[in-house]
Formats: sequence, structure tokens, C-alpha cells
Amino acid sequence: MLLFVLIALQTRAQVPSTVEVTATQQAITEALQVYHDPSATLLLEQIRTARFSANSISDVLQPGKTVHWVRVVLRNPTHREKTRLLYAGDWSNIELYQFSESGYTLKRSGQLLPIRERDVPGYKPYIRLALLPNSTTTLYLRLQGDINLYKPQALRVQLLMPEQVEAANRDRLFGQGIFIGIILVMTLYNLVLFASVRDRSYLYYVMALLGTGLYFMFFHGFAIELLWPNAPIWNAHSFPFIVTFNGLFRVLFTRHYLNTQRTMPLWDKALMLLALLYILPVGMGLLSYFTPLDLLQACVSLIGLIGGLVLVAMILTGINSLRQGYKPARYFLIANVFFVVGALLFILKENHLLPDNLVTVYAAQVGMVAQVVLFSLGLAYRLNTVTGELNAKVLEKERLEREKETERKLLIEQQKNELEVMVTNRTAALRHRTQELKDTVRKLKASEHKLRRLNFFKDRFFSIISHDIRTPLATLESFLNILLNFSDKMKPDQMQKLATHTQLSVRNLQALLENLLQWSSAQTASGHHVRFEPEVLPLAELVNRNVALLKDTADTKQIAWQVQVPSALQVRADAHMLDFVVRNLLHNAIKFSYPGGLIKIAAEAGPGHMVTVAVADQGTGISADILATLFKLETPAMATKGTVNEKGTGLGLLLCRDFVERHEGKIQVDTTMGQGSRFYFTVPMAIPEQAADKQTLLEGEIC
Repeated sequence: MLLFVLIALQTRAQVPSTVEVTATQQAITEALQVYHDPSATLLLEQIRTARFSANSISDVLQPGKTVHWVRVVLRNPTHREKTRLLYAGDWSNIELYQFSESGYTLKRSGQLLPIRERDVPGYKPYIRLALLPNSTTTLYLRLQGDINLYKPQALRVQLLMPEQVEAANRDRLFGQGIFIGIILVMTLYNLVLFASVRDRSYLYYVMALLGTGLYFMFFHGFAIELLWPNAPIWNAHSFPFIVTFNGLFRVLFTRHYLNTQRTMPLWDKALMLLALLYILPVGMGLLSYFTPLDLLQACVSLIGLIGGLVLVAMILTGINSLRQGYKPARYFLIANVFFVVGALLFILKENHLLPDNLVTVYAAQVGMVAQVVLFSLGLAYRLNTVTGELNAKVLEKERLEREKETERKLLIEQQKNELEVMVTNRTAALRHRTQELKDTVRKLKASEHKLRRLNFFKDRFFSIISHDIRTPLATLESFLNILLNFSDKMKPDQMQKLATHTQLSVRNLQALLENLLQWSSAQTASGHHVRFEPEVLPLAELVNRNVALLKDTADTKQIAWQVQVPSALQVRADAHMLDFVVRNLLHNAIKFSYPGGLIKIAAEAGPGHMVTVAVADQGTGISADILATLFKLETPAMATKGTVNEKGTGLGLLLCRDFVERHEGKIQVDTTMGQGSRFYFTVPMAIPEQAADKQTLLEGEIC
């Protein structure tokens, strides 16, 4: 007999009861057949052959990753097709397999799916069922709770009529729309008050209102529907941050509104400690979001505990402040009593300590509306109080300012008279002192400029003496030693060659000394010791004389001359200076010409009654870095050796520039590396009257 009973029970467990779909809302529990898959890996084909068991109302689902399969058979006994919305609870993921004669269809929903991927787009995971007339349909539900927050404690299925769901949704939109509207209006009102009085209490209260509104948007599904419909995972993890935001600003509002930091320091420290506790749920939320840890359910309990402590602390702080005689605390206390009671009921409901009904769900929002209205009165009273205190302070400040202004005017008048006398005396003394300082600065600058110039001349002079004169002297000494010690052993051609080199060294030394003396004389006292005596000079004669003077030097390098100077061309110039310029340019041309080269000397009359004299060679040319320093006193040209190592100082061209500029002319150069250089300068041309005057003067001297 017992065996038959066991077989009957087993058969009853394997064949689910058929549920007839009625015309009203239905809750199905005992007719459900369930199978628990701890591995969460079984597929539909395996589940269909699995051994299901009857669902028990008393069974409580434990936290974990177990997948729960539910089987139910629905029958539509009518002759019309019926549409129902199936609701199995707020699971993370729901899959519905609906079997019919043609096979099965798969529909998905769940709190961790984006809104657009749910079978019925909305904040609740509904699945739409179409039941054909006079048909029986087998449903397999795969219920998965990836996080414990989205895992109901019991298995139950509801069949809802679409119009019922739509009506409930309209009621939700209407009721919560009114609530959110009140929150927004009061937020704007307190924001305007803050902008008027700059009292931080209003700003903190505005932020707390925004946090409250955002939390109830999250709780009633508006956040996932409107704010982040494509981020369901963030929606599940957002409440620790929203509640923390709300709680922190409620604590700050309480501290600032009741002035606890000054009047109740111990309560102020307690409030700050409670605010710091919000670090824990924020950390748990971050860990749960970024790691595999599931801490959200524990986070709900912790936030409920901290929130309850904060609410109680607000009430106790308000009572203590009222006992100290702070009148605005009366509004704070009355408003918070309604809100705290409603919020505590809501917290207990969220932690499954109270049943889920209209009172526990909406008590917090009703209390919040009452709090908003009463707080507005309290803040208005506080505003009037603060405004009155400010007005009194302003009047007292104005009275004190008037008294101070009178005293200040008397004192200013007295100080003004004294200051005028002092300023007159000080101005005269300062003016005299300023003039003395200007004279001293002027003298110091002139002295500094003179000392720098002299120091530069000294350094340059001694550099030339120490480096450039030593070499030719050493060469002469070596030549003389050879003549003294080896003259009897030398052949005549060797003696001639040695004598030629000795003569060349002497001439180089003579030219160096002459340039050095000329440069030193020209630079001393800005060159005013060098006399400038222009006269009419035949240019061809002056050029030929210098060519003849340097002929021997040119012959040693087998250099040819080509002179193209008109014999009738006359210039008005200082004979000594012009002679120096021509000789120096010819000497440089020889120095930098290759053996066997050609030097061209040409002169021609130009515009402005000026004569252009040019000396061109076919030598080494001048590099760009040396060319940039030619004719500049500040950066004298670097001494460059000639083609047979002739020495130079770089002073000759500086003197040439000086002498040419005294004639109001210019000296310039065109050069190409490896092809030679062309130096050319301008001097004034002698006009006929000047030439006639010179001729008359010469004839008079002859007579």
C-alpha cells in the first residue's frame, strides 16, 4: 500500500497540474513544478527530461548562483485568444520557453537586461503571453539571480491582464509625477532663497531634496527608464551612491541649520561620525561593481542601519537644540518627525522586517512631502530672523561708520595741512637730490663706457703684442742664428733665399707695427688725435706708388698686377689715410692670393661725385663666419693666415673702415669661397675748382 502511495506522489510531482486562465489576475504557486540547477549549466533539452518537484509556498530560496527552472501548464478554455503579462519576480535574468504544436518560442526579460532588450520594455520584467483559443500551453521558466538583490525569496508566477498593468503604470506615473514635481518646485524655491541670502543651509537642503528625488526615481523605476536605460548593471549598483549623496547632505543641512558646531560640539562630532560611515556602503558598491563580489544585499542592510541612525540623530539633535532656546529648531523637529517615521518604516520594509504594503512603501514619500512644507516655513522663519539680524547689524554699522567718518574728516584735515608742509619740504629736497643723482649716473655711465672701451683696447693691444709680434720676431731670430752659425756652409742661392725670407718677415713685422700704431692712435680719445687733412690727389699716382712698394712681396708668390686707374682721375682725400687704405687692401690681396695669381686694381667715377676704388684677387675668399665680423669693432675679425701662412691681426680693415668713413665713404666686400674677394670703397672726387686751386698753389710755391 505504501509503495502505491509513493508511486502516486512521484507521478503527481512529474505531471504538473493544468492552470485554467481566467478573466482576472492570477497568482500561481502550488501548480508550479520546479527544478534547481546549482551548476547553472543545464540546457532546455536536459531540463525537459529532468525530475521536477512540486513547488512549496514555505520554501525560501537561499542566496547563490543556482538557476531555478519552473514548469507550468496553462489552458485557455475559451474560444478567444487571451493575452497575459507573466510576472515571476524581479530576477536578474528570465527566459521563457513557450511550447505549442509548432515548437517553442523563447522570450527574455530581467532586471539586468537593458530596457530595449526586455520582452515588455519597462522597469518590471514582464513577459507577454499569447494563449490560443481552446489550447493548452506548457511553459518553462529559467530564473537566474546573478546578484542576490535581484533574487526573490520565493517562487511564484502572476498572470496579469495588460489593462491592469497599464492602469497600475498610469497610477505610478501620476502619483510619482506629483511627488517629483513637489520636490522640483521646492528645490527651485530653496535655490532662489540661497541665491538671495547666500545661506548654505538652503544649498544643503536643495542637494538633499535632489538626492531624495533621485532615490525615489530609482526605487520606482524612473531611473532605469529615463536616466540610464542601457545601463542596468549601473542601475543595480547606483543606490549606494544615491543614498550616500542624500544622507551626507542631510547631515550637513542639520549641522548648519542648527549651528551644532558652535552650540552643540558633541552632537556635531556624532553627526560627522555618521557621515563618515557612508564610506562603507560606497566602498562596498564600488567593489561589487568592479569585482565579482556580490555585496549589494549586505549594502542594503548597512545603508538601512546608517540611514536609521542618521534619522534618529537628526531628531535628537533637534530636541537638544530646541531645549537650548533655538526657535527655528521647532520647525526642524516637527518636519523631521513625519519624515523619520515614514523613512524608518520604508527602511524596515526594504530589509524584509516589515511586509510590503501601501503604508511601508509610500510612508517615506508622504513624510517627505510634509517635511518639505514644514521646512519651508522653518527656512522662511530663519530667513526673516537672519534678515532682521542683518538689518540691525547694517543700521548699527551705518551709525558707527557715520561717527567714524566725522572723526576721520577732522583727522584728515589736520593731517592734510601737516602733509602739505611736509610734502613741500620733501619735494624740494627730493628734486635737488634727484638732480644730483642724475648727474652722478650720467658721469658714472660715461666713465663706465670709457673704461670698457679702454679695457677692450688694452686687451686687444696686449693680445696682439703677445701673440702676433712674437712670431715674426722668433722667425727673424731663427734666420739670424742660421746666418751666424751656418753662413760659411751655405750656397749663394740658399743665402739669397734666406735673405728674401728675412726681408719678408721684416716687412710683415713693419706692416704689423704700423697697423698697430695707426689703430692705437685712431682709437685713443675716439680717434681725435689722428689729423684729417684732405687735399686733391692724383689717384693713379697713389695706386702705382703702392703697387711698386709691394712688388717684391708679390714677386715672391709670382703674382701679377692689372691696374686700371685713369690717369686724370683725382680725389679729395687725406694722403696719409688713403695711402694706408690702398696699401692695406693690396697687402691683403697678396696675402690671400695663391702663387701665380692675378690682382686687379680699378677705379672709376660714380654717382654723387664719389670715386669707387676696387681691389680684386683670385685667392681663398672669405668664409661666412669671418665675413660677418669684418669691419666691426665689437667683434673684430679673426686673424686668418695667408696662402703661405702669412700672419695678420685683423686691425687693418678696422682702420680702413675708419679712414674711409672719415671721407664720408663706404667700404664693402664681395667674396666667393675658393674664387677670391673684391674689396671696394668710395672717396670724394675732386671737383675742377679744387684742382685749379691746388695747381695755383703749386705754381706759387715754385715761383
